[in-house]
Amino acid sequence: MATERDPNDPLSMVLDVFEEEQQAALIERFGEKGFRIWHDAPNRERLAEPTAVGRVKGSCGDTIVIALGIEGETIVATDFDTDGCASSQIAASTAAALAKGLSLDEAVDIDEAAIVAAIGRFPEDDRHCAYLAAAAVREAVHHWMIQGGMLAEALRKEASGGQGDTF
Repeated sequence: MATERDPNDPLSMVLDVFEEEQQAALIERFGEKGFRIWHDAPNRERLAEPTAVGRVKGSCGDTIVIALGIEGETIVATDFDTDGCASSQIAASTAAALAKGLSLDEAVDIDEAAIVAAIGRFPEDDRHCAYLAAAAVREAVHHWMIQGGMLAEALRKEASGGQGDTF
């Protein structure tokens, strides 16, 4: 994880040691897989025009945002953002990855346990972050259904005199 620095510069040596200690602490807390999720998250492809967005703020103060790209009834692209800790970032990234490729009905079944299982190791005292990430996925699906999905289509059909099938 250490970046290229002048090995003779005392500040560079201190920064290298700090990065190694940070990496070791994160691996101990989240396992190698959780560390990789955290480490790679800033390099993800961003979703420029999401179809639906779910935003959930926890009592801890962390906000997790899940963005979905939806075609038909399938989630074809995902993205996430959080202002929270490493646990929030890992949980949000994992929730977004789990949702990609699922139907909307399947995505609402993503829960805290599925996120924790996908990561492998997750601190018990931070499981609320996995709960928030799952809730953000459900919130995004909910927004799609109300704003631009099935409900909006049904309301349009109702307003046009009930032409077509509704659910």
